[in-house]
Amino acid sequence: MTDRKKATRESWKKNLPMPETKKRLSVNRCFSQEEFDKISFGLIPQQMEDKWFIFLENLQLNFHRSWTGQCVYQVVFKNDTDGWKIADAWVSRDEKQYRNANDDYDTALLSFLIDNFLLGKNTPFPVPDNLPKDVPKGVYQHGISGTGYPETKVNSNST
Repeated sequence: MTDRKKATRESWKKNLPMPETKKRLSVNRCFSQEEFDKISFGLIPQQMEDKWFIFLENLQLNFHRSWTGQCVYQVVFKNDTDGWKIADAWVSRDEKQYRNANDDYDTALLSFLIDNFLLGKNTPFPVPDNLPKDVPKGVYQHGISGTGYPETKVNSNST
């Protein structure tokens, strides 16, 4: 991590505000100080395949699509006796910017992004169970995350 630069709002020119049309997600996660330090480092895209720009500002973690600058997720942290807890999590529900409307899938994808891109884990990529059979899972995963990770099914029939 020492050779990477810490992400700030100024690290990437495309970072639009979260749209007014958004929804609160129910995310119950807690992180150690060491994990929070890694999370707070964020992620600056380095190449075209990097699909996310992530930065922490005032205890709010912002997830932007790197090509469009659209803010898809926001996570607010609070320091607690147990560690750093997610106090609030939001997802864009502006259909012009982000087409998914499944809270369960968004919760799984948000956890995937934190675990893999910020904490350096190798957790499975959540593949929605309603992905059309003619869409290769790997192509879908690359479009969302720009990466190749093991995959897991996420029930996306409920809303």
